Parts: sequence; structure tokens; C-alpha cells
Amino acid sequence: MTRIYLIEDNPLIATTLTDGLQEFSGCDVIGTATTSVDAIDWLGRNPEEWDAAVIDIFLAEGNGLTVAQYLQEHKSPAQRTVVLMNHATSEVREGALSAGVDAVFDKSLQLEAFYDFCRKLSISPRR
Repeated sequence: MTRIYLIEDNPLIATTLTDGLQEFSGCDVIGTATTSVDAIDWLGRNPEEWDAAVIDIFLAEGNGLTVAQYLQEHKSPAQRTVVLMNHATSEVREGALSAGVDAVFDKSLQLEAFYDFCRKLSISPRR
């Protein structure tokens, strides 16, 4: 089962995504953070405990791009980073992709595609 670390500051959305990832994608959300500092702290202390990080860009404190940039240099090649945000403009998509994320999805328009992406992580052999 793919282990997801979720960086999302809205508790309702975090709960909905956690349920959806388990139900539709066969993934296990192993932890959450609501700020970039908390996310980087946990990821730094648990480098082998996760397979994919799902990152919201606009957080209550800090910015998800900071987390993505950190992970670009600190994750293993087998680990994946995904941005899941509202209103994913082309500028934000480009910024996220240049920060090394594997995919960018819009929460309001591409949730099914996001779950499909995560499902494929669950069935792919780990490196």
C-alpha cells in the first residue's frame, strides 16, 4: 500500500482526501501537516516512511512550494511529490513543476485524475 504524507491546512479537505485516497486509490495517509515548517520537519525526520507527498500550495502558514523545493533535494528517486490545489493556474503549475513535483492537479476539476494517479502508484512496484 502506498504511504501518503498529506500537506493540507483545511481539516475538512484533509479528511475527505484521506478517505478518498484509501477508498479510490488503495493508499494509506500516514500523516498530515498544515504548515510548511511542520511538513519539512516530519519529512526530514522520516525520510524512509513515505512513498508520496501530496502538497497544497497555499497553506495556513508557509507555502507548499517550499516543501516541494525541499523534497527536490531530499527525497529518494522512488518517492513522488504531487501538488493538489485549488485554481491551479499555469504560472503555479510551472512553478511547481520547476520545483521538481511529479504532477499537479486542481482539487475542484481534477480530483478523479488525482485518484487515478495515486492508484497507479499503489500498483507500481517500489524501486
